[in-house]
Amino acid sequence: MNREKAAAAREAKLELIGEQVSSGALVIREMTETERAKWAKQHATRETKLTPAERTGRAAALKERHRREDHRLKRGE
Repeated sequence: MNREKAAAAREAKLELIGEQVSSGALVIREMTETERAKWAKQHATRETKLTPAERTGRAAALKERHRREDHRLKRGE
């Protein structure tokens, strides 16, 4: 049930974001090179502090997220 609630809340949030983008109240833009460099530096700093187990867990979570996204896109959502 928890996953169902989380999925419903996520869908509601995505719907709200879609409505805001449509109305112009929210603008999604690409990061600038300066922003990209700033976040890359922060990410690298954070990565060095992780234990090997944490790195493995993060890699597995990212792989699963990409798998789900691919699946969602294939279904046409």
